[in-house]
Amino acid sequence: MTDPGAPDGVPRLAAEYRVRFDEAGPDGLMRGSTLLGIVQDLAWRHSEALGLTREWYDARGLLWLVRSVHVRLLAPVPHGETVRAETMIDGWRRVLARRRTRLWTPAGAPVADVATDWVMTSVAAGGPTRITDEIVARFSGAGTFEPVRVDRGEPPSDGVAVAAIVGLRDLDPVGHMNNSVYLDLLDESVAASGADLARTFPRWAALEYVDAARAGETVVARAWRVGDEWHHRLERATDGATLVRGAAGTDPA
Repeated sequence: MTDPGAPDGVPRLAAEYRVRFDEAGPDGLMRGSTLLGIVQDLAWRHSEALGLTREWYDARGLLWLVRSVHVRLLAPVPHGETVRAETMIDGWRRVLARRRTRLWTPAGAPVADVATDWVMTSVAAGGPTRITDEIVARFSGAGTFEPVRVDRGEPPSDGVAVAAIVGLRDLDPVGHMNNSVYLDLLDESVAASGADLARTFPRWAALEYVDAARAGETVVARAWRVGDEWHHRLERATDGATLVRGAAGTDPA
């Protein structure tokens, strides 16, 4: 999958994060959800540093939601280690913003590279709305981009399925299952299908969020292999509605 690019010379924010014991899996390595949690936290810290706080957005009835994400995982991070993360806005479309976040070890070895497409949402209308000039001016300097799209067709009828119940621990302040959790479900469905991509480096994964899962719902994660890729679909158990389309594979670069 094409790795989205990023220009230089735009405002960015960096911070360090220590991977806690509970943020690692049974192999002792940082989970995918931990990585995306860092990406999400640093995005909000960057926005707040520029005066765009949650209160600022609330007063205007605006909300950022993640539309899609492309992740390159370059090296494992054991629990207890510290990573340095840096984030920036590197693209705008009418209702979308592309955020690029990179992670390194303290010694400077690359750990991960994440492109996240955020959609500006009107709370009153319940859907996308144009990004205001004021928001663009605070970040400045970015160009345009092609949104991350993931459409790998329908899962086969004999594919392996993994079911999970959305718990309160999975929810974000909006009341949706946090976007970071979906990456763990992709890894779990691929593992159930016979591949241990979660411990393969380098590798890539992409997720396109279609609808939100909520507390108490049962979701079904499916994965199937096509050539060198693993394709993924997350569905709501009650009606079969698609929640997430995904794909993953090894990264030779």
